Amino acid sequence: MNVAIVHYHLGPGGVTQVIKAASQALTAAGIRHVVLTGDAPPSGWGVSPQTVVRASRPEHRHIPGLGYLTATGSLTVEILTEHLRAAATEALGGPPDLWHFHNHSLGKNCLVPHVVARLAREDERIVLQIHDLAEQGRPANYQLVANCRTIYPFSPRIRYAFLNSRDLGVFTAAGLPPENAVLLPNPVPLPAAPPCDPPADSPSPILFAPVRGIRRKNLGELVLLAALAPAGTRVAVSRAPRNPEALPVHDTWRKFAVKHRLPIGFDVVDRFAPAAGAATGFDSWLAHASHIVTTSVSEGFGLPFLEAAAHGKPLIGRNLPHLTAEHARHGIRAGRLYDRLLVPVDWSDLPILRDHLTTDLERNHRDYRRSLSQQTIDATLAALVRDGYLDFGNLPEPLQQEIIERLAAPANRRILLVEIDGETQPAADWLAAVVADRTPTATRAQLAPYSPDEYQKSLTVLYQDLASQPAGPVRHLPAAEILTAHLGPGSFHFLLSSLQPAAAPPTAFRAVIFDIYGTLLVAAPGGVKPDPLADPVLRDILRQFGHPPPLSPSSDLHAAVLRHQAAAGVPYPEVDLRALWREILSLAPGTDTSPLVEAIEAAWHPATPMPGAENFIQRLSRCGISLGLLSNAQSNTLASLGGVADLFAPELTVLSYQHGLAKPSPELFQILRDRLAGRGIAPAETLFIGNDPLQDIIPGAAAGFQTALFTGHPESLRPGDCQPDHRVQSWPELAALF
Repeated sequence: MNVAIVHYHLGPGGVTQVIKAASQALTAAGIRHVVLTGDAPPSGWGVSPQTVVRASRPEHRHIPGLGYLTATGSLTVEILTEHLRAAATEALGGPPDLWHFHNHSLGKNCLVPHVVARLAREDERIVLQIHDLAEQGRPANYQLVANCRTIYPFSPRIRYAFLNSRDLGVFTAAGLPPENAVLLPNPVPLPAAPPCDPPADSPSPILFAPVRGIRRKNLGELVLLAALAPAGTRVAVSRAPRNPEALPVHDTWRKFAVKHRLPIGFDVVDRFAPAAGAATGFDSWLAHASHIVTTSVSEGFGLPFLEAAAHGKPLIGRNLPHLTAEHARHGIRAGRLYDRLLVPVDWSDLPILRDHLTTDLERNHRDYRRSLSQQTIDATLAALVRDGYLDFGNLPEPLQQEIIERLAAPANRRILLVEIDGETQPAADWLAAVVADRTPTATRAQLAPYSPDEYQKSLTVLYQDLASQPAGPVRHLPAAEILTAHLGPGSFHFLLSSLQPAAAPPTAFRAVIFDIYGTLLVAAPGGVKPDPLADPVLRDILRQFGHPPPLSPSSDLHAAVLRHQAAAGVPYPEVDLRALWREILSLAPGTDTSPLVEAIEAAWHPATPMPGAENFIQRLSRCGISLGLLSNAQSNTLASLGGVADLFAPELTVLSYQHGLAKPSPELFQILRDRLAGRGIAPAETLFIGNDPLQDIIPGAAAGFQTALFTGHPESLRPGDCQPDHRVQSWPELAALF
């Protein structure tokens, strides 16, 4: 059997260690394989301590374009696929019998999901190993895969390999047949040397976090534990993030700890020694550690949970039930862990917490291209507060810092609680007890189910089963259901949310509101009026929908509009075309005429996207600016905007047909002011962009908004005098304001 293993890189990290273990397992099983990555392997990669003969090193090929890739340039799916095939065939002496992709859907390379889909269509045998998901706390990654409808193919010749039952359950609930899913936990090799413990009477416990200090590792909670720990205890985080975008969070916590003189060190490996005369390397820190500590809020496998047992160390910290439940199936008690770290709700200012939550939810939902309702915001806030407490681990960093600062008052140290199996106790008492107990929480012998030998058996059985499968039809999971499973109010986590862009635009605008017709859509001016030339087309559409048409549909609709406007009794009345067509066609009140309206308006009043608008909107969305709409519009209008419609917050979308009022009614602008105020955004922080001086700029300015008159298309500018704050002829001119 020939196997091609595919990943983006072989840099330091968990996936690289898994690939290395898989390579060693396949070598031991006599299965020929090659590793294909977007970078060259590090020196000596793949050589085990017992094997130093060059010939034992696994085959590797560097494939340009396989690394992290956000824009394709001249590279195409076809070219990248053929590069992979050619390199694998050259290395293996023949085409691969099986492809093993790691994290194909993570959103690190915009072409890889399409490569997988192409190989699936060509009946290749494929293993798709899921370590992490863009849908779970990686909204920025999701942008690269959001438009790939074939991201999750399945057929008799495709297997999904999961690290835990939680992820497997999400995929099977979305329609993945159980026979296409396997659990493939990572191997946990035992160190060759026996564990080296510090003396039992050592006066200086070291709580060692063997992780890179990225946001999801919950660095603030490590700092909190350092603040609560018994005198003489030290906390150490092994390494800083490699990703420059992750460094600001790490460095903020490092500076905070220094400022408050807390006993925690960051990026200690290869920089500081754990004890006088000791080495500075990772193994030295591990040997001198009294405990392994974890505060992570999200893990696919959670190596530190089992690594502690491999090195004979007790594990303490935050429980992740989806991992420890797997361990318990093998009789392993992973550690002395708490389920939540409880903070009284009155220690946090709820309006400020709500502001943080609203901002993060808006940013997340824009990145995930999902609409956000006020109901979702309220439900998410309610899920954060339980029995008068918040979980420290699910708070934004500024609020975490405020809580830690409160601990300077001795009376406050006993107010924080840990919750374990529904019971609570002071966090300081729990920490003192677990730090004093240096008994390992699991033994090396209990790790047998995670041994390299067991991993080799599982991997070879998986490959052999797949090799025997005949070709069959390729179907695709509904990717939206995978995302939905991770976006419920109870799933929200601040530390898994989009961060404010590091280089935020120098603008005072927190919200931008758009008119639609003449601004975002090119459409001829006009409206409903008798139109004999259009009547034949309208009659044909009505017949297609099963309705006997009137002689002149345009005249009947115009008359209905005049009747309803006259009866409205308000200035600037608006109609709902869905209701008017129900009346004209004598349909029951509940009949849905939305598809009919959409078809009629597309034929009678066609609109096309305003050139350049979509890129401008996407840029604002990436900057975390709240986006909305205020326009004279009907039920078909949002569909005319295409995919960009998902970037506008539903709560900030005010369309005339929804309210029975048309611009320039001040009431529409007041509705928008009130909704912006609910999100803490003032009118002066809002830019309103429109093309009509009388219906957009004057009422927008009267409502207190900053205004921009858009004149960038021959059919844009409407007549009238106004004094906008900005007059622009192109989207680049508008972009210059941000």
